[in-house]
Amino acid sequence: MKVLLTGSSKGIGYEIAKNLLAEGHDLILHCNKNRSSLENLIKKFQTNSKIIQADLSDKNDIEILVKETIDFLDFPDTIINNAGIAESSDIISNIDVWDKMFDKTVSVNLKAPAIIFKEFVKHKRLNKIKSRLRIINIASRAAFRGEEQDYISYACSKGGLISLTKTMSRSFGLTDNIISISIAPGFVRTDMAKSFIDEHGEEIVKKGITLDRLTEPKDISPLVSLIVSGKLDHSTGSTVDINGGSHLR
Repeated sequence: MKVLLTGSSKGIGYEIAKNLLAEGHDLILHCNKNRSSLENLIKKFQTNSKIIQADLSDKNDIEILVKETIDFLDFPDTIINNAGIAESSDIISNIDVWDKMFDKTVSVNLKAPAIIFKEFVKHKRLNKIKSRLRIINIASRAAFRGEEQDYISYACSKGGLISLTKTMSRSFGLTDNIISISIAPGFVRTDMAKSFIDEHGEEIVKKGITLDRLTEPKDISPLVSLIVSGKLDHSTGSTVDINGGSHLR
């Protein structure tokens, strides 16, 4: 399979990349800055894969990412929207500071996946590409239960990503052969979660979990591989929870 994976240089994305490369898929590995870890990873596997750097808060960079992906892979079988940010923004902070952080979070976590999808569907239609395109959106438990005060923008962006997934499936399934599935982790032990853990403490993070440890990237990557394989296509439009039993719907 040919796969575009955003945010692949660390955390959940890195583990997904490692799994998919080991399975022999050809990948476009997107990163913003941390290219070196991916260069070392690619060397370990015999696949036709490439690293592309892009700032997903910049639509011009997104256009370049889409174009270079198509140039290299022809057209992907799966797009995995994993890239995301979650930065604390105090409600009593200056309105300009808070506004800037809100816009950046929504741009990376929600707007970028929407633009990426729009550009690939446009290319698909213009070039009469009939093959199935699977979209995997890495959302969050926060989309359903909300988040701590300082992470309003993060919760909003992930809620929007769930809605985007449903719209992709509902409105583009028949017309464009689109499959879309969300994965909603709870807290995952990654670098991105570290600042929250440092601020609020690990006991707060573990609250409600019915297992003996926090979710780790290795708990998510096998599900991604299953979706990429096409064996969950009839779950299109749905969301799979991976949160250690901390939020049950």
